[in-house]
Amino acid sequence: MILAAGFGTRLRPLTETIPKPMIPVVGVPNLVRVIEHLKAHGIRDLVINLHHLPKPIRGHLGDGSDLQVNIQYTLEETILGTGGGIKNAAHLLGNETVIVVNGDVLFTPDIDAALASHRSNGALATLVVRRDSDAEKLGPVGLDDRDMIRRLVWEGSAEHGPRTHMFTGVHLIEPELLHLLPDEGCIVRETYIPLVKKGAPLYGAVDDQFFCDLGTPKRFIEANTALVCGRSSIRGYSPPPDAFHVDPEASVEQGCRLVNGTVIGKGAHVKAGVTVDGSVVMPRASVSRDVRDCIVCEDGTLIRP
Repeated sequence: MILAAGFGTRLRPLTETIPKPMIPVVGVPNLVRVIEHLKAHGIRDLVINLHHLPKPIRGHLGDGSDLQVNIQYTLEETILGTGGGIKNAAHLLGNETVIVVNGDVLFTPDIDAALASHRSNGALATLVVRRDSDAEKLGPVGLDDRDMIRRLVWEGSAEHGPRTHMFTGVHLIEPELLHLLPDEGCIVRETYIPLVKKGAPLYGAVDDQFFCDLGTPKRFIEANTALVCGRSSIRGYSPPPDAFHVDPEASVEQGCRLVNGTVIGKGAHVKAGVTVDGSVVMPRASVSRDVRDCIVCEDGTLIRP
């Protein structure tokens, strides 16, 4: 299941017209990158929950046949949160292990390894986690020496869960857990934390591949420029040798300088002599003066970190 219902508040005004999961990362909507990664792991039956700007997502993906997957949707009249959104889709999720991912995060975890760990542990749920020096400050997932979760977002035992990590938003859930989810609310606070306190079989699977939550202008720009410059990598993407990306349907006039991982989107236009430095020019946007470290929207708005 792909969670794609959120508002993308911190990326406004960009997300007033584009659903956050559909914002392109180096020219490809992130939601498409997520689907392609799932497909590479043999996952072709997908459920996507929708709320904010659902039509562009449905219009682009349809039933999934163009991507060789099968997509079903749930539409939330009021946003239900991570726990409620999954529970609302339970009738579509079948009786097998459910893999849940976020549509607005750039991350290509080893799902096969996580699933193998999940099954070998007999886990009710497995959270894919990563090492992060800020884990204790931001909300730790504490694992014991068997990778069992003993502490979650400061709840539980620090003594028995001393290895702290960050939750990536990717988790594997057994069907019997679905009825424990709230009708509305957060799966971590409403379901996982009570289970951790009871000593239920919840485990962590560590995956330290490149991870970027695209939820702020700074992180969105960094995700694009890091990939284009080769500072970070994801499976299925090779950085260009000249460290900038221009869509084949974009127009860049003579004398322009595109530097520091700049991305020029589909149908965009950069006028002669302009320098675009470490920025993302959105599809159909036009740039007529030098810009640096910003997102250039189609209507000309500049969004800066």
